[in-house]
Amino acid sequence: MSYTATATATATATLAHRLGIEVSPLTNNIAAALLTVVYVQVVLGAGGVIQARLGADVSRKFIHVMASSWLVFWPLFDTMHWSWRLNILVPAVMSLKLFYKGAILRDANDEDVRTMSRSSSPSELLYGPLQFTIIMNWLGLFHFMSEEAAIIMAALGMGDGIAPLIGKYYGKHSYRMPLSSKKTLEGSIGGVFLGTIGGVYFFSYMLGIPVLTLQAILTLATIAMVVEGTSFNNCDNILLPVAMLYSLKYVKDMFV
Repeated sequence: MSYTATATATATATLAHRLGIEVSPLTNNIAAALLTVVYVQVVLGAGGVIQARLGADVSRKFIHVMASSWLVFWPLFDTMHWSWRLNILVPAVMSLKLFYKGAILRDANDEDVRTMSRSSSPSELLYGPLQFTIIMNWLGLFHFMSEEAAIIMAALGMGDGIAPLIGKYYGKHSYRMPLSSKKTLEGSIGGVFLGTIGGVYFFSYMLGIPVLTLQAILTLATIAMVVEGTSFNNCDNILLPVAMLYSLKYVKDMFV
């Protein structure tokens, strides 16, 4: 797994180490996991306030972008103990919660439905939001502390999260690909392309992993922009990570 290469490094930067205290790896990882819970609860609470003041679109994308930053807590986990997998506590619980509220409860007045859906339809939670948390689980288990996670979350969280807002407020040149929703050039370039570039640098720095060359980052950002602009409705949260994962090797061979 990807985390093995950074196990020793992250063990010296755990939550306990940063606080200057001596605790077991299990206790450290439980505390780090609870810290991610607090973070996400604050994000969801802020999303509710933003939804009331600026509307559901802004609230939904705020939550999208901020939730992607959950991986900045990864270095706090002690990878020398199996409980580092508790890093997916939040996305695992959120996945179950979204499925329950979208498929079983189906309450249009539910707070999560109002803040994370476009049209206050409970079934919308089963598409973008649920897909997003599934990707978080996958990254947390199989690409922990890796460049793959940094790149995927940069494109999916930062790029895809910012693009609709730029398109909504500044978009003047729209386009629509077959079976895809309407996009704007401003959103694709200013959001997906530039957001992915900034996200790669940010997440690489926060995780303490080597940064790819500028040529590689520009190429991956271009791929992300094309995939996001042409993906089928409600599929970009799946197609974008897959495209980033499988293009990374070839891009690295070209520029690294």
